[in-house]
Amino acid sequence: MRFDVACQKSFGRHVSFAPRYLWTKKAYDGCSESPELFKTADGVEELIPKLAVGKSMVESIRYWGHAFRIFTETKRKGSSKKVFCPTAIGETFFADEGWDPYCERPDTLWLLHWWLLAPSSFAPSWWLAFNEYTGINFTADELEQFIRDRTTVFQPAPAESVVKRDVACLIQMYASGHSKRATFDDRLNHPFRELDLIRPVDREPGRYRFLVGPKVTLAAEVVAFACLDFVARTETPAKTVDISVLANEHGSPGKAFNLTESALTDLLEKAASDPTSNFELNTTAGVARLALNDEPAVLATVLIYGYYERITGGCQAPTGVLAGPEADRGQPVSDAA
Repeated sequence: MRFDVACQKSFGRHVSFAPRYLWTKKAYDGCSESPELFKTADGVEELIPKLAVGKSMVESIRYWGHAFRIFTETKRKGSSKKVFCPTAIGETFFADEGWDPYCERPDTLWLLHWWLLAPSSFAPSWWLAFNEYTGINFTADELEQFIRDRTTVFQPAPAESVVKRDVACLIQMYASGHSKRATFDDRLNHPFRELDLIRPVDREPGRYRFLVGPKVTLAAEVVAFACLDFVARTETPAKTVDISVLANEHGSPGKAFNLTESALTDLLEKAASDPTSNFELNTTAGVARLALNDEPAVLATVLIYGYYERITGGCQAPTGVLAGPEADRGQPVSDAA
């Protein structure tokens, strides 16, 4: 998948804050209370006491809520006016009775990480780092230079200072809390470090490395969901897809999760072994493929619903399809809202 097709031109909108614990819930609550609050300066000011954070953090929560697909921008019925409203993803996971409203499960963090990178991504610097950067070890300067070189496809290209803030935020998001110098705040406020996707390099200050291979907290069902979501977003219509595409193509789950093809295959085989999965792995002429017995967005939604039912001991049915482009859409908001 091409970078300029996979990503929106969206740089530096996090206001230098990586997502923190409870921010996904705050994003959902702030948006669902009033579709207009996040859309105006006055609305942001109004949300400061309600979300119990400063103005810059409200703006950051707005960005992350949008980038994680918790809410989306839509038009009022009968009007050209745009507002924010929750998606099925936001309603299903982060409503008070949602599947994981306070983002306490690593499965939810993995899904948010996937939705951050899935097309159409609102985090192009993140997308490039995980999908196109070929190095394992890197410094912030090296990653910044790579991103600046690649983002010349956008006109105007993002400023050097903006790319620098993106890279600093990415490192803060995934690597904070791993080093011996990490503060209590680093360990407390950066949930995505739990995914163990990026770590500082021992005895080489300022260098980091991508951790490639199996992940302790990454469930087979989450990987299978991401693969089905990827197919729903990129392969229309498709009843089979090569495992090599799911593992190695830019924008794929294999790239997003730093998985080798063999690690991805093992996880898909485990997920497919469930008799309710309605998809299977087969090999034709030496090529391993994922074969689907229904629409990929439907399969993905049924799969992740069944998984969360098991791990939570019971949860409500999703409010809509949780995969494919339909999952990113919000319901039109009436003028009375």
